[in-house]
Amino acid sequence: MLNIDNELILLEKYKLTPTELFTVRLILLAREDNEYEYLQRFSQLIKLREVILSLQEKGIILKSWKLPKEGQQLIVEDIPFNQNFQKQFFRASYEIGEELFNNYPQFLTINGVCYNARRVSKKYNDLEDAFSKYGKAIKNSPDIHRQIIDDLKWAVEDGNYPFTTLDDFIADRSWTALHSFRVGDGINVNNNAIKMI
Repeated sequence: MLNIDNELILLEKYKLTPTELFTVRLILLAREDNEYEYLQRFSQLIKLREVILSLQEKGIILKSWKLPKEGQQLIVEDIPFNQNFQKQFFRASYEIGEELFNNYPQFLTINGVCYNARRVSKKYNDLEDAFSKYGKAIKNSPDIHRQIIDDLKWAVEDGNYPFTTLDDFIADRSWTALHSFRVGDGINVNNNAIKMI
């Protein structure tokens, strides 16, 4: 989700502890991707209530929000974050999406017709929306992103991978097919009809 530089910036700027930042990550993951298990597991290791109250005191979670009493259900979707903090936090998603965009082939030719391979408009509102969806799809993992970028660079240099448009690549999570193709797991491949330029 965040590279080390961005994490350090957030820790310094908002005077967060690593536990607080990790808690924010897990809350956002639960809200965005319904991945509640990680937050539940982590809350067994920390005093979640105290961390959330500390995040409120630091202005990360809005002070107007009322933390449920002990024993009551915590609904993470209801936790309101400071908009400035949230924008800075999600800037990392934009950056990895932008790196994907910049490494993706610009054009491809299908049956003699040239297409914009970096198109996102058929499935997403704009680039920011596409970048955000990409980040969510890979759970903003720097390791997964790095593997995708490595595979993309290999495929562009190799010239035999049948690329689709970027919006399809993101929506279909085609990086798994790309990786399989790279490591030799791809079967029934017809490279004659699609050519990257």
